Amino acid sequence: MTRLGLLELDEIPEEYHYLFTDDYLGDRHIFRVWAHNPELLEATLEYLNTLYDQLTPRQKELVILTVARARGARYEWHQHVDIARDKGVMTDEMRAIGGGDFSGFTDEEFVLLQYAEAVATGDVTDQIHAALEDAYTPAEIVAIGLIVDFYVGLCNYVAAVELPFEGGEFVGWTPTDENIGALFA
Repeated sequence: MTRLGLLELDEIPEEYHYLFTDDYLGDRHIFRVWAHNPELLEATLEYLNTLYDQLTPRQKELVILTVARARGARYEWHQHVDIARDKGVMTDEMRAIGGGDFSGFTDEEFVLLQYAEAVATGDVTDQIHAALEDAYTPAEIVAIGLIVDFYVGLCNYVAAVELPFEGGEFVGWTPTDENIGALFA
């Protein structure tokens, strides 16, 4: 059971209802908790949208999945398995990230995943940073770092409020197509 209630739409001030449409957020538990402070919900989403615009949707999801796995954050992993499918991340790639194997990714994505994991665990080496600089611009490196930072904090917050999974049970660190289909139909 979550430590903060999941608000229903009729419990949220009407001026913020647009945030919960399918065109915007939909019905994710994290947003229903954040709606206890709708002003901060709206501002946080504006910040996230700015961050998200700095990378491709696929790159963003790869980073988020890597952070979730590095932090052992089951809620974020579960939620982004569902989201990443629509952003070009294949199930076998999710299983690889879930198993800690980045070897099947392109060189550019490999270094992105290594860097995201290293930032999430506080273990960035000069070698990892230099490899990132060879593949990404300074502006992209700032964006990658801030997305990782945001999701590390979010993983900690979600654990603190004990959010339940969308779709019921945990999809697993190495999800199958069948399990994904059953939970996120």
